[in-house]
Amino acid sequence: MINTFTRLTLIGAALLSAQTLAWNDDMTLQNTKQLTLDATSTSELNVEAGAGFLNIVGSDTDSITVKAEIYQHQAHNNYCLNLAKKNTAATLTADNCNNNEQQTRIDLTVSLPKTMTLNITDGSGAISIDTTSATKIHDGSGEIHVRNIAGTLDIHDGSGSIEARNITGNVDIQDGSGSIYLVNSQQNVKISDGSGNITVKNTQGNVTISDGSGGINVDKAASFTLLSDGSGSVAINNVPKQNL
Repeated sequence: MINTFTRLTLIGAALLSAQTLAWNDDMTLQNTKQLTLDATSTSELNVEAGAGFLNIVGSDTDSITVKAEIYQHQAHNNYCLNLAKKNTAATLTADNCNNNEQQTRIDLTVSLPKTMTLNITDGSGAISIDTTSATKIHDGSGEIHVRNIAGTLDIHDGSGSIEARNITGNVDIQDGSGSIYLVNSQQNVKISDGSGNITVKNTQGNVTISDGSGGINVDKAASFTLLSDGSGSVAINNVPKQNL
């Protein structure tokens, strides 16, 4: 477990967003807590997180382990941090609990079985996910890095760049603003983007894009359909069927 957390911490440090760094200027680390839950007969993890970094890695384990680093102006206990199981689903809650007077940021490092599906609701802060099953992300702001997903990937994002690699299932991305980079997906791809460049490479399925502004680059797909495009260049290569 020590090696796992060392690897996770290094990944997390490399992906800290500018927003998270700004939080660090205002708050200091007040406490670190460890949560552990037996994941036997558990198939899904729901994450409800407020502000803070979220780093999740799947592996050959039978438990869910969470390292929570708690940042505050001054130490207090007016925040929510809980890991619990109901039926076949586990839920991790880490947020400010609507306590606007005493702010808390919680950086999360999570290890879980790689066969577990993820359903994430996140307020702000960078997200990094590696080696899980089907994954859903609903994010307010912050960059998102996802790779090695054995299943579908569904992202609803307000703002921040998105990078996804090695996805076996369908990909559905709805993004307000920020660049999108997707490489090595085995099924269909659907992207709806407000602004920011979109790059899709090496996709075995069909690619469908609705874009407000920003360049579009698609290289190698079964087909490409452009539903709408406000402004920006469009470059399509190695795609036999194109509907522009």
